[in-house]
Amino acid sequence: MRRLSFILLILTAVMPLRAQRKDSARIAVTATARQHSILLRWGMTTSRAWKLGNQYGFQLTRFTVTRDGKLLSSPEAKVLNTQPLRPKPLNDWENIVQHDQYAAIIAQALYGKDFEVGGGGDKGIASIMAQSAEQEQRFSLSLYAADNSFEAAVMAGWGWEDKEARPNEKYLYRVNSLAPQDRLAVDSGGVFIGIQDYAPLPVPGDVGAVFGDKQVALSWDYSVLKHYYTSWIVERSKDGGKSFEPARSLPVTNLNEKENKPSPRMYFLDSLEDNNTVYQFRVRGISAFGEKGPPSAVTTGKGRHVLIYVPNIRSNQISAQGKMTLTWDFETAGNTFIKGFALNQAASENGPYKTVLTNIAPDQRSLQYDQLLPSNYFTITAVAKEGESTHSFPVLVQPVDSTPPAPPIGLTGTVDSNGVVTLSWKANMEKDMLGYKVFRAGRLNEELSPLVDSIYMKTVYKDTVPIKFLNRKVYYAVAALDKRYNQSDYSAILELKKPDVIPPTSPVFSAYKVVDGQVQLSWVNSGDEDVAAHLLYRKARADTSRKWVLLQTFRDGTQYYADLHTEGGQTYTYILFAKDSSGLESPPTQPITVTIPADPNDISVKALNAYVNRDQRYIELSWKDNNTGINEYQLYKGAGGQPLSLWKVVPASVKTVVDESVKINTDYEYGVRAVNKNGLSGPLKKVKTNY
Repeated sequence: MRRLSFILLILTAVMPLRAQRKDSARIAVTATARQHSILLRWGMTTSRAWKLGNQYGFQLTRFTVTRDGKLLSSPEAKVLNTQPLRPKPLNDWENIVQHDQYAAIIAQALYGKDFEVGGGGDKGIASIMAQSAEQEQRFSLSLYAADNSFEAAVMAGWGWEDKEARPNEKYLYRVNSLAPQDRLAVDSGGVFIGIQDYAPLPVPGDVGAVFGDKQVALSWDYSVLKHYYTSWIVERSKDGGKSFEPARSLPVTNLNEKENKPSPRMYFLDSLEDNNTVYQFRVRGISAFGEKGPPSAVTTGKGRHVLIYVPNIRSNQISAQGKMTLTWDFETAGNTFIKGFALNQAASENGPYKTVLTNIAPDQRSLQYDQLLPSNYFTITAVAKEGESTHSFPVLVQPVDSTPPAPPIGLTGTVDSNGVVTLSWKANMEKDMLGYKVFRAGRLNEELSPLVDSIYMKTVYKDTVPIKFLNRKVYYAVAALDKRYNQSDYSAILELKKPDVIPPTSPVFSAYKVVDGQVQLSWVNSGDEDVAAHLLYRKARADTSRKWVLLQTFRDGTQYYADLHTEGGQTYTYILFAKDSSGLESPPTQPITVTIPADPNDISVKALNAYVNRDQRYIELSWKDNNTGINEYQLYKGAGGQPLSLWKVVPASVKTVVDESVKINTDYEYGVRAVNKNGLSGPLKKVKTNY
C-alpha cells in the first residue's frame, strides 16, 4: 500500500482530473480490432454514473449489421454477457495487483477504505480537500489506470474481448447501464467495428530533441496520433541503441489538452547523468487497451555545457570624428569559458544583426568602431568555447546628423484625361533615407503646398487635379527626408500640362466700316494663353447654300481684316472663332451683318445698236456689257415722239431682240437697262432710229 500511495501521489501531481468535466451522464465506448477478436472498452462520464455502474453493472449487446459486405435486412442482436458486467470481488484482485500497478490503482479506487492523493498528515487543508474530492479522485484515476491496462479494465467490468467475432462481419456494440433510471438516467454508448478494420498501431513521428546542460527536452507530434494513443513511454539508451529502458517508471500523459484548443505536440524533459555520454531516445505510444505501439525513429545527442555569464553593455560615446567607444561588463570568472567577444550591429532593435567585429580578446572590455549607420543597435556576444553563447541586451547608438539628403532627381509625370497625375522619381541612395514629401502648385511662381501629411515611402505617387479649372498647367516638386527628419531642397520643378477640355474664350468684334466697297473689320483677340489661331468666317445672304466660308486664319495676333471681295448691294455676315493648341474652338463672336451700298453704274450697258431692215420690215436691237450677276434686262420703247415705256423683259442670256411691229416713216426710240440678282437697276441706255 505504501507503493500504491506513492503512485497515487505522482498521478495526482501530473494529470488533470477527468471527473472535472461537466458532461452529461453517458457511456463512452471505444474499440479496436485484432486479427482474431475485437477489444471493447467503456467508461462513464461522471463520477456518480461510474459509482452506480460499478454497483449495478453493464450489459453488452452485439448487433450484426453486415455479412460478406452486404447489409442485413434486420440486424442480428445478441447479449454477450450472461451476468451483469461488474467489478470482480476484492479477493480476485490479489494476484493481478502483484504485477500490475494499474490494477492496484483500480482496486484501491473500488474497494479502498481511504483514497489519499497527497501528503500533509491527517489534519490541515490538504486532508480536507482530499476528503471532499475523494469520489472524483477514485473516478478519474481509475479511468487513467484502465487506459493503461486492458486486463485490469476487464476485471473492473469496463472491458470485453469478443472472441466470437468473424472476419466477414461488422458489428454495432451497444453498452447499457443497469442502474435504475429513477436513480440516474444514463445514455447508452456504442461503437461500429469489424475484424476487417484491423490495422497495426502507427509509428510516432517527428520526434525532436534539444539537449542542454545535463538535460534534454523531447517533443513529438501528438495531434495526429491522439486518437490511437492515450499515453506514451519515453525510452532511452546509453549503449548505442543495443538496449532501451523507460526514462520514467510511469507513462507520459498530455497535460496541455484543452477544450477547443488541443496542443499539437507532447513535451518531455529528462535529466542526463553527464554531458559526455551519447544518449539515444525513442517514443512508443500506449493505446486505450494497454497495447504498446511500435517505437519511433531514434534521436541522438548528448548534453552540453551552458555559459552562465552574460555580457552587459555599460556605455557608449561618439567622438567629433564619428568614432564610437563602447564599454561592457563581463564576469572575470567567465573569461576561461569563452573564446572571446563579438560586436553585432543592426539598423533596428529587432535586427537582423550582423557581426562586424570578431576575435575580441576574452579580457577586453572596450572597443572603438566607426562604421556607424544613422541609427544603430549594438549587442556584445560572449562566444562560448562549448555550448550556447550569450548575448547582451541591445543598445541604441545615434551619431549627430544635421546633413540633409540630396534633392531627388528624375522627377517625371503624366496627366490622363480624368485628371489623374502619376509622378515618379529616382530613389535616393543615402543609407539613412526615411522617405519623401510631395508638393504641388497651381502656378509657376506660387508657393508649393505639401500633398501628404506623413512621410511618403515610395517613389511613385498619384494625385488628382481638376481638369476644368482655368489654369492649364500644374507644377510639382519632391523633397527627401532622412531618419533625423533633415529635409533636402526641392527637386527640379516639374511642369505638367493638363488635358485640354475647356475651349478658349471668344474674341470680340470691336469695329467695322465699309470704305469704297470694302468691309473693314477690327476685333480683340481671345486672352487665353494657349490660343493658336483665330478664324474669320463669312456668309452672304444671296448665297442659297447659306454656308459659312473661311476667309482667313490668323496665327500672328492680327486684329484687322479688309474684305475686298464684296459686291455692291450684297449683305454679308461675319463671325470669328478662337482655336487653342488642342484644337478646341471657342464659341463664335456675336455675328456682324454688313450691307454693301449698290452703285447702278456698276451694271450699266456699254453699247446699244438698232439695225433697220426695211426689206424684212423689222428693227433689230443688240447690246453689250461686261456685268456679272445680272438677273434680267428691261427693254423700253417709244414711237413718234412718245415717252419710253416698258416693252419687254428678257433673261440675262439674251442680248438681241427683234421688233417687227414697226410702221413706215415713223421715228422710234429704244432703251435697255440691266437688273442684277439683288434687284439693283442700272442706268438706261437709249438709241433712236427711223423706219
